Amino acid sequence: MLAPLSRRLGLGLLLAALATPAGAATIGYWRMEADLDPSANGVRVANETSGGTPLISNEAFIDLAANPNGTVPKTGATNLGSIGSRLQGGTNGINASIASYSALDTASLTAEFWARTGESEATLLSRSSGANGFTISNPNNLSITYYVSNGAGGGVAVTLNTGHDMSATWHHYAFTYDQGTGMGRFYVDGVVVASNDGVDGRALYWGAGGQSLVVGQLMDYAAAFNGTMDELRLSNVALNPTQFLGSSTVPEPAGLFLLGIASAALQRSRKASSKR
Repeated sequence: MLAPLSRRLGLGLLLAALATPAGAATIGYWRMEADLDPSANGVRVANETSGGTPLISNEAFIDLAANPNGTVPKTGATNLGSIGSRLQGGTNGINASIASYSALDTASLTAEFWARTGESEATLLSRSSGANGFTISNPNNLSITYYVSNGAGGGVAVTLNTGHDMSATWHHYAFTYDQGTGMGRFYVDGVVVASNDGVDGRALYWGAGGQSLVVGQLMDYAAAFNGTMDELRLSNVALNPTQFLGSSTVPEPAGLFLLGIASAALQRSRKASSKR
């Protein structure tokens, strides 16, 4: 009975590994595929994660003529559009916001998206009310400032200057912070362009929390005609580049681990059967 049981166990683990969801740590995902706002003005984009809030703007629209790729490399999902500001909209920016919810107050973080802009002054992504959270800004020399707990109830600011000058060309951007190692990294198309090794065990500092997530502030579609963003995803762990949406689809580390166990179980099963 042991060999058949081992075979069943191995097969079960193999199937479990293959079924492991790629986005198990996702805490927010806005795909920019469809406008759920029935009115003529404004846009509302669904949050693909349960319990999360939508992206809302009074100036943006879903641009079905512009996207960085026809499918999302990591997931294979069809990619139909992106979000940009209206040609003559208000202050000429996407200027979207996402209301706070508890899952966003995470100790570790990956914030990733595609974007392009010719603006010299804009905030791509921010969740901050001052000396807390994070802000990704300055398209001509893309930078991020984020706050980490100082261990005494406050936060310490860290700024990463990437030297990257954004343009009309789409790029995939990702900021990661790992509480365990204290390491913050910024990636452009999966390549690290800036990093900081901080104190181990220090969580991101959100202050009192409750901050809205701001998306595409002053990213001008009218003047530069390319202030667009797509596929915004937040995760509560520091992903590695093979796990980014911009990477080709590969098994998650947990899936690889289970595949290893399953393979070992199947090998033991075969050896046991051969001895009979």
